[in-house]
Amino acid sequence: MKVFLPSKYKFLFFVFLLLMSVSINRVYGQTDSSSVQIPHPIQLNAGFDVIVKLNGDLVYGLVKEVGPYYISYQRTDIPDGPIYTIPRNEVYVISYRNQVKDYINGRTIGPAIQDSIPNDKTENISKKKESINFENGDLHLGLGFLRSFSKVKNVNNYSSSVTFPVVSIAYEVPYKKNLQLGLLIGFGTHKFSDQNYSTYDSTNNNIKLTENIFGLYVYGRYYFLNGSSRLQPYILAGPGITSSNIHSENKISFTNDNSQIILVKSGARSTGLGIIARAGAQYFVTNQFQVSLDAGVGLSVIKLGVSFALK
Repeated sequence: MKVFLPSKYKFLFFVFLLLMSVSINRVYGQTDSSSVQIPHPIQLNAGFDVIVKLNGDLVYGLVKEVGPYYISYQRTDIPDGPIYTIPRNEVYVISYRNQVKDYINGRTIGPAIQDSIPNDKTENISKKKESINFENGDLHLGLGFLRSFSKVKNVNNYSSSVTFPVVSIAYEVPYKKNLQLGLLIGFGTHKFSDQNYSTYDSTNNNIKLTENIFGLYVYGRYYFLNGSSRLQPYILAGPGITSSNIHSENKISFTNDNSQIILVKSGARSTGLGIIARAGAQYFVTNQFQVSLDAGVGLSVIKLGVSFALK
């Protein structure tokens, strides 16, 4: 069945269809244009720094300070806004706007800080639990000079001959604020000699002693400073086990008969408890390399050491 409309209604119907067609094209045209927009890639030297975190997140801004424990930056979209901070141990690398890269690798300078910054604008900072992180440790190598530990009786009556420096190896991990825990193993050799003459029996005694020492200590190292200073004074103390193995050789000669010599050899071993207590300073040359010098009680009086970060 066909429907016949008057001419004026046909004209109005045609205008209605034309308006609907224009509206639909405009709506779909806007949708299509927005869906095909491609963001411009970030250009080199774009005027901001990129902070790459260990979890892969990227933070764009202007780095203001790379401190020993925190990195502060300013957001590029708020040039006059507040300063934000990120814990240094969460940052892998900083790529500066001049394309220079600073690899942080989550390392802090100096003793580990466990407290969070009291700042409402701090980003993603949570208070750390006071637990031992065995993966984030330092290896310490040291050479000790001048004997401190000895089991030789009346050792001051002997003169020292060639003595091999005490070698120590230690591994430290951060524990609490300004405090690190460590395990130290040390060993060395002391050599002593003495010569005396007896008028009673006309004998000349030439005594030589060799003492091999060993020590195993657990200790805590406390740093006094919290600031950004690379020179960190500290004290170190802890209990341990010490061992001494002594070999003696006594040549007895008679003054009235130089051809007759008696050689007497003996040995002794002693093991017991000991302590280590030292004071010194550590200088952070880089985040991964430090040098230290301390003195006190232990296997040696003075010790010069170097440290390497293993992570």
